[in-house]
Amino acid sequence: MPLRIGAAEVDRVEEQVMPVPFTLFTDDEDFIARRIAPLPPGFLDPATMTFQFSNHSWVIRVDGLHVLVDPCNGNGRRRAVPHFDNLQLPYLERLAATGVTAEAIDVVFCTHLHNDHCGWNTQQVRGRWVPTFPNAQYLFVDTEYRRWDTSGDPHPNDFNESVFDECVQPVVDAGQARLVTTPHAISQSLSIEFAPGHTTGHSMLRLESDGVRAYFTGDVFHHPAQITLCELHLPGCDDLPLAIATREALVRRIHEEHALLFPAHFSDPHYGSLGVDGDEIVFLPSGAPGSLAAPGA
Repeated sequence: MPLRIGAAEVDRVEEQVMPVPFTLFTDDEDFIARRIAPLPPGFLDPATMTFQFSNHSWVIRVDGLHVLVDPCNGNGRRRAVPHFDNLQLPYLERLAATGVTAEAIDVVFCTHLHNDHCGWNTQQVRGRWVPTFPNAQYLFVDTEYRRWDTSGDPHPNDFNESVFDECVQPVVDAGQARLVTTPHAISQSLSIEFAPGHTTGHSMLRLESDGVRAYFTGDVFHHPAQITLCELHLPGCDDLPLAIATREALVRRIHEEHALLFPAHFSDPHYGSLGVDGDEIVFLPSGAPGSLAAPGA
């Protein structure tokens, strides 16, 4: 059942869930007991000290548009990360189960161009990579596009090898790509805003409908721990100090605006809001496990 945000409807499309060591963030026992242990179980398994890293997309229906945010890894690709290598997952079937087919998508937006955020941009048909969403306009932030464009200078990031040529260039060749600068208005309710650091051109999507606000933040956050301690991070940022500064600013903004937070990788229930406990800002998970019920519903 979709979540209603004002006049908008939001669905989640899961690709896969995988365990990741929580100690990549911190092994601070006091912090873990105070802030992580009370969260739903997907955010920490104390027996293994891992958390569930969810790869999923968001589908937003608003202003007469079907907008897909961050189309995950994609099937049948060679990837250095074993969990991403040669996937064969029913992502498109799960998308269709929300009532939105690939053909119905009007806009595809990738917060950034890491492999797990743009893989389903394309699929292989008769040995060629072609756009998965044939009627969509794909929006790429210009600074992010240039960071990965293989026609320019080499760009170090081994785990993202071949992603531009497989997942972006075929969209450009098909005439379905549009480079945009930020801020960029998609519609009356949706806009793209700059949120750099994790990658050079990392951006996010802002939704405002009937006075309710929500932010689809890609990899600004990987885990609720980073909301309370913004300096915590997973490896792989282009500019870590900038990523931390972006996170700090966004935590303040979301809290002050009483907005909803929709990250790309949070475990069940996948989205929420921010509150204050003592002198710390904390993540408040929303809805029931496995659902997209509205807060308090």
